[in-house]
Amino acid sequence: MTFSVLISIYKKENPAYFDEAMHSIWDYQARKPDQIVLVMDGELTAELNVVITTWKSKLDDILIVVALPQNIGLGGALNEGLKYCHHELVARMDTDDICLPDRFAKQVALFDEDSSLDIVGCFALEIDKHGNKGALRSMPVTHNEIVNSLWASPIIHPSVMFKRNKIKKIGAYNATLRRRQDYELWFRCADQGHRFYNIPAPLLLYRFTKNTHTKQPIKLAFEQAMVGFKGASLLNMPIWKRAACFVPFFRSLLPARLQHLIYLALRRFDPRRTKLDLK
Repeated sequence: MTFSVLISIYKKENPAYFDEAMHSIWDYQARKPDQIVLVMDGELTAELNVVITTWKSKLDDILIVVALPQNIGLGGALNEGLKYCHHELVARMDTDDICLPDRFAKQVALFDEDSSLDIVGCFALEIDKHGNKGALRSMPVTHNEIVNSLWASPIIHPSVMFKRNKIKKIGAYNATLRRRQDYELWFRCADQGHRFYNIPAPLLLYRFTKNTHTKQPIKLAFEQAMVGFKGASLLNMPIWKRAACFVPFFRSLLPARLQHLIYLALRRFDPRRTKLDLK
């Protein structure tokens, strides 16, 4: 099966990380994309434009660059990009992460083997700002396990490959949300009976530092909690799962250092982590 890769980029992205991500998408893949759609979400820095120009020259028609006149946010940018994806399978990717060489080959093979699947993610290895590998971010694997733990966001957004028409049919990403657009989308997918699966192998290097989960403003943390609460309610999840969606919000009220310590302490109860965790 053929597939597109969908990426959004905005002015605050790191040019070196972005270039590394592109190398991982193209140069090092056992199964190269048939198309890469890059959405420029508003005006970018000169450094980012240089990287884009270099890759456009290298990939020619493989790389489709969609330039938006102003920043509209990740959800809206991805929706615009979906309009340019020519293939039914679409792989998401972020500009600061790294695909391992067999990621796309394994995901495409899984869709070939099981036509009932709609969204396929995978495990990931966390890396710090220098690229040093850390913990294994393991996820629930089967459809039922994923749906039962959707309140805990058991899918790594830049790891997924999905069926374009299934996502577009339910309205794609909610462009009104400033963050966690994928979190909200998966609830709607589950409500519509879409089938999930996570490949139980790390196929992505996921950029994660102690600041990743502490930089979110309190207002956005509350909005994220409400997304989870509404989604869990949509799926008629138990009250405790709906309430658990507010844990990141209450953590955001604390000083950054204490937030990170509590995050580490609560990891053992996180359904997204298993005995395979490297830490």
